[in-house]
Amino acid sequence: MLRLIGSVTFLALLMDGCGGGDASSPPPPPPYTVGGAVTGLTGSGLMLQINAGDLLAVSKAGAFTFANQLGSGASYTVTVNTQPSTPAQNCTVANGSGTVGAANVTTVAVACSTVANYTVGGTVSGLVGSGLTLAICSHSAGPGGGITFCHNLKQVGANGAFTLDSSYSAGNSNFAYVSITQQPSSPPQNCLISNPAVSKANDTSVTVSCADYLAYFYVTNATDNTLSSYSVDATTGAATAIGTPTATGASPHAIVGRDIGAGTRYVFVGNGGSNDVSAFTVSPTTGALTAVPGSPFAAGTDPQAMAFDGVGNLYVANAGSDNVSAYAIDANTGALTALPGSPVAVVKSPTSIVFDPDGSQIYVGNHGGSNDISELSSDLTPMPGSPFPAGGNPLSLALGAGGKILYSANPDATNPSISGFSVDPNTGALSPLSGSPFPLPVSHYMASDQTGAYLYVTSGANVVGYAIDATTGALTALPGFPVAAGVNAYSITIDPTNRILYVTNDGAANVSAFTLDASTGALTPMAGSPFPAGHHPEFIATF
Repeated sequence: MLRLIGSVTFLALLMDGCGGGDASSPPPPPPYTVGGAVTGLTGSGLMLQINAGDLLAVSKAGAFTFANQLGSGASYTVTVNTQPSTPAQNCTVANGSGTVGAANVTTVAVACSTVANYTVGGTVSGLVGSGLTLAICSHSAGPGGGITFCHNLKQVGANGAFTLDSSYSAGNSNFAYVSITQQPSSPPQNCLISNPAVSKANDTSVTVSCADYLAYFYVTNATDNTLSSYSVDATTGAATAIGTPTATGASPHAIVGRDIGAGTRYVFVGNGGSNDVSAFTVSPTTGALTAVPGSPFAAGTDPQAMAFDGVGNLYVANAGSDNVSAYAIDANTGALTALPGSPVAVVKSPTSIVFDPDGSQIYVGNHGGSNDISELSSDLTPMPGSPFPAGGNPLSLALGAGGKILYSANPDATNPSISGFSVDPNTGALSPLSGSPFPLPVSHYMASDQTGAYLYVTSGANVVGYAIDATTGALTALPGFPVAAGVNAYSITIDPTNRILYVTNDGAANVSAFTLDASTGALTPMAGSPFPAGHHPEFIATF
């Protein structure tokens, strides 16, 4: 018993001698607050922030203090996270940064002043159409490139001075500019803005200049080795030949037009007989063509189809060499430069090429007996599952229902058909629609309208139209069809405004034109149609 007491006493003495480590350690420094005063605040929504972290809402002028506390020696930075509104104010911070000493910080000064609202306006000239709509827009950075916001929309119906309906707050930190959100119609016009940037003062410098809507289209004449050029009347859509046809390479077939912007346009022609691509600059005032320096550019054997990806690169399907070539386009000159990995092999005799809506997936119709469709990414990498079986000799491809459905025209002499596929939204893989291929008449090419609601195909000397079911992809014959075109109706092109449908009549040396009713899909022959072309017109490029 005595031995146990002695042991306990010794342990107690030992612990008392060590002191538990507390006797010699200094106490932690006391925490301090950071704050100051706000002056001139009349608006609502002011939000202050410290060290890019804690937020403090301030509703009135006077003293403020952040809730979090900092130790002596800690640094601090106070900023304005959100400026006040109603009315708009601009608040600035003085003495906002420093180091905490041995007392609370009370010297941060936030001074607010009311921001003036400025009017934005200018002048409009050359306006004869209706529907011109202007707005103030600004861009906020963010994922995927950010978001553009437009407000203060105003329709302008006459030439002369204009002022947007509401004022612009100079306290807005985003760069703001005046933008055209809708071009005039009836008749269509093209308006351009000068001095669009909004200054932080009453602004009357914005200039809007409107001119006639200039539209052109171009037709390849396979036997003549030429390209016919036409201007389009903005009101009626009637076509007028521009000068004499332009020489191309041998047997021009495929053709596409590229609008770079700011009045810069190029036309590219695949010459099936000379195995190259001709490139032309389009005059913005007359539509006349001028050969691009270095044109023509080498392609594969027998280029039969062309398309652009989402960034404007040119892709060419070469039926004779069973491959696809890809080119970057010089925006300043129109010259073509082969992209890395070009060309890439496909299956057999590609004659059609289309891109999905975002320009990342390529579909290639192989017409040479393999009866399938190749799929590539825009960097020319074959996609898993490619090629996908189709109908007999798929000659032409078209997307419908916003890119959710892909169709192929299979003009087999015995069993003509149209195949339909659903497009996987993640991979782009194709799955046949129920009942595909559909036993429908088709003789050559087809096209969908700009909304993806209708599909039009050539059949002999006629055009046949179908409504596209946006959910199932099913095709329903439109009333009033077939519509007569011309001998050996060959290809179909729909202009970017979705107002005009063109058909090249390969056996009649002319082009038929129809006005397209976007609400019903109906076609009405245009006055003056058909318009003369060269021998064996095959494809059309529009702007």
